[in-house]
Amino acid sequence: MSVVQLPWDEKTKTLDMPVPSSEALLPDAQERLEQLATRIRQDIRTTSHHQDWIPRSENEGQPRVLDVLIIGGGQAGLGVAFSLQRERIDRVAVVDAGDDPRRVGPWHRYARMHTLRSPKRMKGIELDVPSLHIQRWFEACYGEEAWAKTDLVPRLDWNDYLVFYRWVTSIEVHHKSFVTAVHRPETADGPFAIDVQESGTAPSSVQTLYARRIVFALGLIGGGTAYTPDMIRSLPRSKWFHTEEEFDVSQCKGQRIAVLGGGASGFDNAGTALEAGASEAAVFMRRSTVPCNNPLRWMEFPGMQEHYFDLNDEQKVEFSLFNGGLPQPPTQHTIWRCFSYRSFQLRMAAEWVKVEDTGKELVIHTMDEHGTADTYHADMIIAATGYKVDLTLRPELKEFYADILTWRQAYPPSEGTAVAASPYLGSGFEFTPSHSQAPWISRLHHFSTGARTSMGVTGNQLSGIYGGLKRMAWSMATAITKENWPELMRQFRVFEHKEVMNVVYRFGGP
Repeated sequence: MSVVQLPWDEKTKTLDMPVPSSEALLPDAQERLEQLATRIRQDIRTTSHHQDWIPRSENEGQPRVLDVLIIGGGQAGLGVAFSLQRERIDRVAVVDAGDDPRRVGPWHRYARMHTLRSPKRMKGIELDVPSLHIQRWFEACYGEEAWAKTDLVPRLDWNDYLVFYRWVTSIEVHHKSFVTAVHRPETADGPFAIDVQESGTAPSSVQTLYARRIVFALGLIGGGTAYTPDMIRSLPRSKWFHTEEEFDVSQCKGQRIAVLGGGASGFDNAGTALEAGASEAAVFMRRSTVPCNNPLRWMEFPGMQEHYFDLNDEQKVEFSLFNGGLPQPPTQHTIWRCFSYRSFQLRMAAEWVKVEDTGKELVIHTMDEHGTADTYHADMIIAATGYKVDLTLRPELKEFYADILTWRQAYPPSEGTAVAASPYLGSGFEFTPSHSQAPWISRLHHFSTGARTSMGVTGNQLSGIYGGLKRMAWSMATAITKENWPELMRQFRVFEHKEVMNVVYRFGGP
């Protein structure tokens, strides 16, 4: 699909079919995967559009312009690339800052659960190609019986599936490619200029790509930043980290770990620390009970996944504010994982008041709902405190802050609520211009956390990604058709396809 080549691409390119290294792999797994790959490619060809349809106007000496640049090569970015492929939008490139093509998104980095939390049978990034579903890959690797016995897909298997998905769909990802800036078009309908440099190198290595549209598929952090309370941020950086970060878990060995936040990621990280040899780990939560109800399970039906966008603004804000106040519980397995260690503590109704750094240890002061004070002594803190939606914190959007309509501007009753700073998106996840002088804003698409108010669960999360991918590709195809309609109409006027080559006329009888 890609029409660009970055100088560092050759360092990370993989050509062979990826095969997991798990000891549970069937003896003939490679052969089964090869057969599956053949079936997938046949199914894709059978159900594909076969006509190039987007008008091209190339000028000699001018850089080629991508239809779409996707920033982020995780499950969302790969899903977008494949959905555009299905619409035969074929000048697409995916860039990702990661340096290892065998590690996709967070699954080998900072995701620390044993399994995914989403049901295994959900529709997802396979779109309309059943043979591409995770079930078919899992069965090829481990057998039909193993799939039947699996409740939730193991996290590392999901990573390996995404590597296979990228390979079998021929999606080229430019790894080690960090976007440093996106620049405004020189004209209202002109392309964006995107500065990309090799990750970890000096700015002198910056390359410039040009694209008509951009999809920001940057995951949970893409709407702003990871949120960390000031009382933690003020500590020496070596003594805390956020669950968003990749770090060497061996640092936890022999350490007392305090986890602030009793959601799913809090328990995941506590369990990981204990498995790495932490002397103890304590999860702190303000609530007096562990969340048990998972609201996502209610949302996994077509009305929410595919038609939430069609609700009015009042309904979206009502839903978002109510849903935003509901906790995301850990899985039952994660609870068992933590409590299997005698050194695990769960401290409920324990709000952090302040953290002292004595030089030798961290002293955490807490207060319960009755005003009773307590302390906990730790060596390291893990902040499982979620994310903050604020587009002004995204460096790649620096030139566009004032041009993007937010919910507080579009729907004044949202002012002062948790959704006010979220971008007010169109039907294909596109930003809405806040004024008439920025019409090109609608060619920037936000497929990240900040989309939730406008799009519900249909964004980068697996619980609704199928509906989001459909909307994204359909919307782009619609916009490209409208933009090119004069040229398409001109082509139609001169179009000829002779169906009838010979006509025999009979006169005077039957």
